[in-house]
Amino acid sequence: MSYVLEASYKHGAGVTLLRTDDDVDGFLTELLDAGQDYRSATVYAVDECADEDPTHELVVGVDQASALGAVRYADDDGEWFSRGEQVKPDGVRYLYYGTAHEFPADSEVPLDVVRQALQELLANQGMRPEGLSWQAATELR
Repeated sequence: MSYVLEASYKHGAGVTLLRTDDDVDGFLTELLDAGQDYRSATVYAVDECADEDPTHELVVGVDQASALGAVRYADDDGEWFSRGEQVKPDGVRYLYYGTAHEFPADSEVPLDVVRQALQELLANQGMRPEGLSWQAATELR
């Protein structure tokens, strides 16, 4: 099996394939520089040798000014959000193709943690990254 990350975030950019940690770094730099309407991306780990749709989705949001981001992971077992140390009373949102992706008020983590989540998604073939503090969506209601 040969896994690759398929990332999408911007009109006209198509799907970006990430195969290495260096690819992840380059993609995060591109996302940080993409403009306000493109601060969030969907990412899937897919087996290039199989013709199966992924059963998971990772969404990342990034902000260059604060050097923070947020992560959402969903699969057949549920939905989880990164848990950070600060709470934003107005909530956390990152634009994806110009439309807001909403995250919990305490979901922002350092960009290095976002990078780690992407690297782990690739290394673990789409399984939820373990190197983050997670909160289940069911805990938020």
